[in-house]
Amino acid sequence: MNDRLIYRRLEWTSFALLLIIAVAIVLIFLESISLTIFKITLVILLLFAFAMFLLLRRTLTETIRQGKQRFKSAEYKFDKLYESDVIGILISTRDGVVLEANDAFLNMVGYSRSDLTHFKILWNEVITDEPKGTENPLKRLEGAGNYKPVEKQLERKDGSKLWGLCGSAALYDKDEGDIVSYIIDITQKKEADEKAAEYESIIKAQEEEFKSVFLNAPAFISIRRGPDLRFVFVNKFFERISQRSDHLGKTHEEVYGDIISFQDQSMAKQVFETGKQLRGTRYKINYKDDDGDWRVLYLDYVISPVFDNSGKVDGVAFFGYEVTDLVTANQDLELSKNQFAFLADTMPHKVWITDAEGNLQYVNKAWMEYANISNDTDPAIWSSIIHPDESEQAMDAWSESLSRGTEFNMESRLTRHDGEYRWHLSHAVPFKDNHGQIVYWVGINTDIHDSKMQVQHLMDNEAYFRNLSEETPFIVWKTERGGKCVYLNHKWTEFTGLPVEESLGFGFRKAILIDDIAAYRQNWMETLKTHALYQEKFRLRTADGEYRWVFSQGNPHYVNSRFEGYVGSIVDITEQELSSQAIKELSEKKDEFLSIASHELKTPLTSIKASIQLIARAISTDSKVSQFAVKASEQLIRLERLISDLLDVSKINSGRLIYNNTVFYFREMVREVVQSIQHTTTTHKIIIERSDKVILLGDRFRLEQVLYNFISNAIKYSPQADKVIVNCQIKENDLVVSVQDFGIGIAPENLSKAFDRYYRVDDTAMRFQGLGLGLFISADILKRHNGNFWIESELGKGSTFFFSLPLNDPLHAIRPETDHRSFYKDSKIEIRYDPEKHWLEAYWHGFQNFETIKHGCLKLLDLLEKTKSKKVLNDNTHILGNWSEASEWGGKIWLPAMEISGLRHFAWVHSESAFSKLAASRIANFPNGQVTTRFFESKEEAVIWLENVNSDSIQDTPLTESDAEMI
Repeated sequence: MNDRLIYRRLEWTSFALLLIIAVAIVLIFLESISLTIFKITLVILLLFAFAMFLLLRRTLTETIRQGKQRFKSAEYKFDKLYESDVIGILISTRDGVVLEANDAFLNMVGYSRSDLTHFKILWNEVITDEPKGTENPLKRLEGAGNYKPVEKQLERKDGSKLWGLCGSAALYDKDEGDIVSYIIDITQKKEADEKAAEYESIIKAQEEEFKSVFLNAPAFISIRRGPDLRFVFVNKFFERISQRSDHLGKTHEEVYGDIISFQDQSMAKQVFETGKQLRGTRYKINYKDDDGDWRVLYLDYVISPVFDNSGKVDGVAFFGYEVTDLVTANQDLELSKNQFAFLADTMPHKVWITDAEGNLQYVNKAWMEYANISNDTDPAIWSSIIHPDESEQAMDAWSESLSRGTEFNMESRLTRHDGEYRWHLSHAVPFKDNHGQIVYWVGINTDIHDSKMQVQHLMDNEAYFRNLSEETPFIVWKTERGGKCVYLNHKWTEFTGLPVEESLGFGFRKAILIDDIAAYRQNWMETLKTHALYQEKFRLRTADGEYRWVFSQGNPHYVNSRFEGYVGSIVDITEQELSSQAIKELSEKKDEFLSIASHELKTPLTSIKASIQLIARAISTDSKVSQFAVKASEQLIRLERLISDLLDVSKINSGRLIYNNTVFYFREMVREVVQSIQHTTTTHKIIIERSDKVILLGDRFRLEQVLYNFISNAIKYSPQADKVIVNCQIKENDLVVSVQDFGIGIAPENLSKAFDRYYRVDDTAMRFQGLGLGLFISADILKRHNGNFWIESELGKGSTFFFSLPLNDPLHAIRPETDHRSFYKDSKIEIRYDPEKHWLEAYWHGFQNFETIKHGCLKLLDLLEKTKSKKVLNDNTHILGNWSEASEWGGKIWLPAMEISGLRHFAWVHSESAFSKLAASRIANFPNGQVTTRFFESKEEAVIWLENVNSDSIQDTPLTESDAEMI
């Protein structure tokens, strides 16, 4: 039953009841009616009223039933809406305290159900874009009873932002009661709108750029539209040549009048009517230049149809390309022939030309002087000029080139006019017409006699090298460029029992212990890529089946600056290796002892600590015994830390120190560590000057250990001070933490040793307790987190200990810009080539670690090879942190590879960081052959040195245009 029928039934039943009551009242007051009639009428009215009552009751029951069904349906729909993960729904007080909320809202703002039940969610903290001093948005409900949906920026619990469509309404009335609100996450929509706006801006910019390109292009460009083909676009070059600026809106005829030819008109109309493109060449134009002089211009042109949005031809576009130079070049071709003869005569090479059949047509002056021949010489003379040993082969090769039309190449000896034979490289190519037919042959003979003799000399040296290597008491080997072994002396066979022939190529691997082959191959392939010094230890099987340790070392071999492979040696180092292994085993046993001792000491130490605590509680605090108990308890705590450090060191050495990475708030961890240490000291106040809000992935316990060590050391080594300052701030993509004290400081010569195991300066070892393990353990923890550490210190004024932790993968943040030839830039390094000074300049930035240093160094090596530079200006002025781990790789691998690639002089501008200076010095201290390294405090000093230094008898050849094209 619908609502309209129910309402009608209620209306007329209630009216009927009222009518019956009214009739009954009237009958009561009628005196003329008999009692019998009254009773009968009254009974009928009552029966009718009863029927109306039953009908009214049924109607009301149906109304209530349908109301319940609607309420349940509305309740069900509300529950579904409340439980959905699309719309966030919350109920709050008028003061902004959130009382109830669905999961969708909690997920949006990043709060937990526990935060909700403890009333920790405040509306004012969620909405962040309300201007200061404005009324709370919830208070606005008092005026209208609802809050119309608006877009608001919200802040999650972790500080991140999102956009939401928010609306609110009062639950009861606009003056009192709680408030229900909803939030729809529109972050993606906002981002999409921003992207769309960004793309629209880019498209507009590209349209303007595209238009600018056409407008300023050095070609004739015009567009005409409509049935009359009126100009709608003319570029500047078109206007400059035509010396007209009134094209737009006019037809070609209106602009040029009688000057335009019938052919020009018909071509444009033909393209417009057919929609097919037309092309033309050598179109001649006479025009006046800027000085008023008449000039001739030739064009190759294209007339293309222009289409509207429906694909219908709407106009034509004219593109004309100037070919005046080409036409002029054809006109000068005849003159060039004479110039060719002149140039050929000035060349030191012997140039000759034959017809298509090989008949001699021309020889240059060099040929005439060398063999005493002329242009009218009988072609048969060639057979007498070529050495008899190569004559038949040369004639056959020349005949084959003539028949096939292929290039001719051959080395042969040619007789000079005095009878001496000299080696020449003969090269000839056919010149063909447009139909592929040979017109003539051009040949050149280059004297290679001296280089040929040099090669022979090298071959003689090779034989000398082999004879010498056979006399050495160790194994000598040689490889070609691809790494294959091409030579082994007889000591190889004596040592391994394998024949030399069987061991060439990669056959020598049969003698290497199978467990060592994988590491050998990886090291060898990496060395081949960089042409660096090769060094490797592995085990070789001897002739009697025993495996012995050997050390293989190889140097890159160059011939005329071209890499030709490696020459190296293999030496038996079994005794030295066994000694090293014995030392390593002793170190492992020592670590094992420390580990066992640490575990064994913990149990009695725990019992002693408990006993001392019981004694301290049982006696009066005023007693001297109580003071002894307190001191003993402090010493036990110190002993516990020492034992824990010993245990950590043994785990680090054995690789068993476990890290449990979790996501945590770094600021909370810092606050907890500072509070914990502050409770144990009364001499110093630990001040947190700055602590940025950071969520970090790492082992919280181990990082607490690092911070605890830094702060504890700051307190220990500043006995005369009263404060320690802690700072935690985000710099670039790193979290940088510093702990500053005002104590004794560290001498510069001791800075690099501060993080070594057991290291303590002698003077401080007598004055301060400890084993010197804390910083060693901290350094390992930071390395395992891809972090970094360094110290800035001054004797007598204090020290600042720093460490940094990357907030993401360092290489992931690198976004390079490069031309792959002479320029490279990313967030860590900028490299650019100076063509005038012919050197490379490298500028390092920000925090560096091993991975970023290696990445930048390899880019610098790549550009050094491509630009053929011999000098490098390496500026570390803006580098931060400590990258000493890269020092050994830089000194042993990278700098030698730079030397092989041509580096001779390396100017190094120091960073202000003392640790960075130490790392740079360590790289330079490795032996680097011919590379001269100098350190400077400023770029200006480095530039002066590079400008005045010579390249040690190696000519600095600038990068030429041909080199650039080849690169």
